[in-house]
Amino acid sequence: MNAHSRTPNAAVAMTLLSLATTSAAALAQTPAPNKGMDYVSIDTQADTQHNQQVLTTVSAAVGRHAWVQAGLGKSHSDQLADAHHPGIAAAGLGWTSHSWQVALNTSQRSDSRRYRQTDWGSSLDWRNDGGHVGLDITRRRSSMSGSVAVNNAPDSPSIAVPAQEWLSGTGLGAHGVAQVNGHVSVYGSVARNHYESSVRQAHPTTPGGPIASLPVLARTLLGVPAVVNLDEVALVHCALLGATYRWTKVAVSSEYQAGQLYGNGGAMRSLNLKAAIDVAPGWRVAPGLGRGTSDQGGHATFASLSAMYGW
Repeated sequence: MNAHSRTPNAAVAMTLLSLATTSAAALAQTPAPNKGMDYVSIDTQADTQHNQQVLTTVSAAVGRHAWVQAGLGKSHSDQLADAHHPGIAAAGLGWTSHSWQVALNTSQRSDSRRYRQTDWGSSLDWRNDGGHVGLDITRRRSSMSGSVAVNNAPDSPSIAVPAQEWLSGTGLGAHGVAQVNGHVSVYGSVARNHYESSVRQAHPTTPGGPIASLPVLARTLLGVPAVVNLDEVALVHCALLGATYRWTKVAVSSEYQAGQLYGNGGAMRSLNLKAAIDVAPGWRVAPGLGRGTSDQGGHATFASLSAMYGW
């Protein structure tokens, strides 16, 4: 009787074990939501006005849902005689499922005491087979210092006055990708930022001095804005629209971006064409070529090249 009573229990145990084994096998065969987050990449950009940027990023998946990233790089702006070339340090982390994703990132740009900028960003995405949509929240604090030419009287010569400007602001944006068919997808983003700035000078100036014209001071201290170093530009609002066509191992994208600079600094626009090519298992290169225009800096042609190895 005892042996007979144990038979149903053994059958139940075997059934549960079989279900667990089947579930584990199915889970092992299903791609992890964070698949593709193990990689090393290097991204370079340069334009005809001698602006440059290079950034190396290392990304690692953690478990099946999370990832962490770290990056180091350098940028160079050479529009003025007093060029600046800050170092870049970046970090990020995130968690993803098959239907939604959340990410947090930060970056620090520093050129000794002359220029410092700290950015924080967070995003929340909802995904499905047809694409995804998301929201972005950003925060920026920066400072720049140098000398500006000031006229204390109409007929007097200009003198170099040490000055420093602080800029801080928050931003809210949205982005999305829509899969049109098996080959074509379209994507876009919009953002709105609110900035506040303040200035400190070593000497008082006339009402026409830089305190009365913060954009002039910013351009003098930081230089003319460039598409290559767009992460250093304070844009009040910006928008991007692009499309991608994919083959088996090649994808070609074209995108248009436009924005308005803080403090009535004019507009920036760029048109960019780039490709992503799978050259070998795990290896991808992405060359790009574009044209940028700003009301302050005129026209410039820029090129980019990215290389990534993933496992």
